[in-house]
Amino acid sequence: MAKLLLFDIDGTLMEESPTHTASFNYVCSSIYGVTTDIDSFPRHGMTDTGILYGLLKKENVEDDQIRNGMKKAFSAMAEYVSANLKPDDYKLLENVGHILERLHNTTYSLGILTGNLQAIASLRLEKAGISSYFVTGGYGDDSRVRSELVNYAIERFGKSIEREDIYLIGDTPLDIRAARDASVNAIAVATGVYKASDLTGSDLVFNNFKEEKKLMDFLKI
Repeated sequence: MAKLLLFDIDGTLMEESPTHTASFNYVCSSIYGVTTDIDSFPRHGMTDTGILYGLLKKENVEDDQIRNGMKKAFSAMAEYVSANLKPDDYKLLENVGHILERLHNTTYSLGILTGNLQAIASLRLEKAGISSYFVTGGYGDDSRVRSELVNYAIERFGKSIEREDIYLIGDTPLDIRAARDASVNAIAVATGVYKASDLTGSDLVFNNFKEEKKLMDFLKI
């Protein structure tokens, strides 16, 4: 029977990308003509669609204008990141490579569940040398609602799978909420901006991927 592990990217597999972060201010200015401050926006765990929408609403941009410019904004974000990508934008967290290699050789399939746009996620994963581990994904341009990304990942997976055999691995309370809303298992890792004590309500919490045994025991590997 199929089993699927869906990994968040920022704060879980990699450090947050400075260039990706900066791309929000860039597209808000170049596409929508407003000045925004992404650094003061509480974005961790949100999708790129939700972040962009929130930034623009804060500047009183009308919903119709936001929607009409979204496709162009996503394209501009991806182009900006591709043109300005640096090693800091795809820096893996400690022991991630080893964990992925070990999980890859088990009965579990691996996927991505990230707020990043698909083009940006794919570029960062490829540059980090880990893209080959992942067979499916749900991305920030699929939906503004994070839990709905699970449906996209399941559809792209292309195999029959029960939700009780899907595990969402992330570093924020919004990842846990998304797992609960999507009726899948929640695994939290305190490698982002939140401490382990902030990540309540998950099925497993661990501090970082150096705690390999704790994760493997939970997954019965």
